[in-house]
Amino acid sequence: MKKVEIVEPSPEIFALQERMLTEIRSLLPDASVEFVGASAVPMVGRRGIDVIVISKDIQRNTGLLVDGGFSRGPIEHGISYLKKYVNDIEVGVQVMSPENKMVSTHRGIIRTLREHEALRKQYEDFKRTLSGLSTNEYKKKKSEWIEKYILPEIN
Repeated sequence: MKKVEIVEPSPEIFALQERMLTEIRSLLPDASVEFVGASAVPMVGRRGIDVIVISKDIQRNTGLLVDGGFSRGPIEHGISYLKKYVNDIEVGVQVMSPENKMVSTHRGIIRTLREHEALRKQYEDFKRTLSGLSTNEYKKKKSEWIEKYILPEIN
């Protein structure tokens, strides 16, 4: 079972972000593409890049991403999940409609962490304690922390 590795933002990650942004936008010229998660803030986080694609045509754009080399994952709560690996770095993509509440939630989390340095530092310290957990354990603990400390700041 793969364990989560928590890393500092790095030039390697930033370069891959720009490459992925260009690649996804070329595959989906009619969609809005944004970074979310640690790489969007930027801050320490899981070794990976998280992207949301905001689109009215989730099925079509999911198919175009699959044709472009992304692996199809589940569709849950109106969000299509995909991923691919580039140099052992996971690039996770969520395709969702503009009306999906997760669009504003992602944006609110990023804005809050950018504007509140003390909260961001607290969150980074917490995330460092999650290194070595399984992906499911990591996601569960991270979600609990976000619900308790970050979501009240954006609501």
